[in-house]
Amino acid sequence: MLLHDAAFSYLHFVFALILAGALAAEVFVLRLPVDNRVARLLLRIDLFYGISAVGVILAGVARVIWGVRGAEFYMAQPFFWAKMTVFLVIGVISAIPTRRFMRWVREANATPAFMAVEADVARMRRLVMIELHLLALVPLFAALMARGIGS
Repeated sequence: MLLHDAAFSYLHFVFALILAGALAAEVFVLRLPVDNRVARLLLRIDLFYGISAVGVILAGVARVIWGVRGAEFYMAQPFFWAKMTVFLVIGVISAIPTRRFMRWVREANATPAFMAVEADVARMRRLVMIELHLLALVPLFAALMARGIGS
């Protein structure tokens, strides 16, 4: 049981780090002028982001169901629910840049000289920065939850 719990915990952290790295990469790349090549790069980075988000969720669910503490512990923790809420808000926000990256790639396929509008790029960068800043709350809530603070 302890080995399974440690494995789920490890996977949860690895996927969370990949997720944070993908968001940071998106912020960095969104400083560039978005042409055909950059639009495709953003969509590839966003794919890593999406896969890592699914990994975080699956590893987290595994920890809740099969982990040492059990579901009862997590369900009774207000910071567990705060963590879930923030992660959900991040997910909702992330749909906007994802859809925009997909649109940019479609437009780039149709127009070889494609260049995204600077104001649009700045808006996507702002949204991804908001996601990244909100993500910083998740480990705080996890640390508080793990210690049973607030229950």
